[in-house]
Amino acid sequence: MQLKVLYDELTVRQKIKQMAKEIENYYKDKTDTIYAICVLKGSIHFFSELVLNINMNVDYSFVHVSSYAGTESTGKIRVKSWVEESLENKYVLVVEDIVDTGNTLRYILNYLKKQRPAELKIAALVEKKKYDHGIPIDFVGFTVGDVFLVGYGLDYEEKYRNLPYIGYLE
Repeated sequence: MQLKVLYDELTVRQKIKQMAKEIENYYKDKTDTIYAICVLKGSIHFFSELVLNINMNVDYSFVHVSSYAGTESTGKIRVKSWVEESLENKYVLVVEDIVDTGNTLRYILNYLKKQRPAELKIAALVEKKKYDHGIPIDFVGFTVGDVFLVGYGLDYEEKYRNLPYIGYLE
């Protein structure tokens, strides 16, 4: 397999700064604090860069959920850690690296909705258009077709997460 660059580091960081401004502008008249939930492991770099660029109070939380083995979704959701604080009446932003089939995100959203947040929004670095996942993504960085991405947190069998750009395996 050959590794190719799709979005270089500068392009990724500029897009995330732009997303941070969109998020800030969206929330500025609603609240001074958002509750951002990072979906581990893949979202860690995106989450860090995003919250560093949001000029408002951001409370952090992390969930560790997965459904992948190699390049395919297993369809089985594995929860390794979950949100422990109450989300009732909070402005919640779920930060996801990539939305593909939507199965993992749908599972997370269904759980979070039960806690009755004031609002539940989604920021995704990448939305993949291979499947019609049916989940409205509120803040999207990049939209791609049927390509397997790595880098900037995205992995192939736990490799390539630490690349400072988004690439694909040819």
